[in-house]
Amino acid sequence: MRLAPTLRAGLAPVLALACCFSVVAQQNAPAEAEHARLLTGKHRDLIAYAGKDHSFTLETAVHSAKPSDVPGFITVDKQIVQATVIPVDRGIDLRQMTPAREKEVLQKYMQFELDYYRKKLKQRYSHLQTEWMTLQGRLFLVWYFDMPENYKLVSRQVYVSTLFFDGVMDLNAPVFKSDDWGRARAILVRLAKTMKTYDKRLDLAALGKKL
Repeated sequence: MRLAPTLRAGLAPVLALACCFSVVAQQNAPAEAEHARLLTGKHRDLIAYAGKDHSFTLETAVHSAKPSDVPGFITVDKQIVQATVIPVDRGIDLRQMTPAREKEVLQKYMQFELDYYRKKLKQRYSHLQTEWMTLQGRLFLVWYFDMPENYKLVSRQVYVSTLFFDGVMDLNAPVFKSDDWGRARAILVRLAKTMKTYDKRLDLAALGKKL
């Protein structure tokens, strides 16, 4: 999906949102969010992330995804999406997590992002809604909200977030037409259902050749 320069500029709050959790939570934590990349093949397409010690993949229907000209974003079935890993406060022990504790950490992450959005970006969202989903045994927080009425480019934002080792894996879809938000949510949930994690750094170049 190719976006006009004005539209790319209008996405700046979207690009900036998933960046602040580690900085606000603890200043000596890594400050940079990392984006997954798209791998396309003849038989399979994957959105893949390779960290130092841990990796994940999300699967899309073959030929349904392509790179976006917005850095960090991928277009899936004509919907712009972003898959990001955000570091969690190093003071949070993620080794022994009960479902209640997982929910607490994910809600804390969401609230930090929303506080950053409201206080730093000066954008007043409305109609925040949340729901919990367990997909393939993994807990996800689905959350979405309306953009300010005077923000004419994006009408709503949809997120699907889960714990990923020492961070949060966050799927995001900016919605341009309000009627499309249900479709955007469905695409993110469909991607989340395919999430596979690995206790190693994946060789994305080699993986891409196998697709």
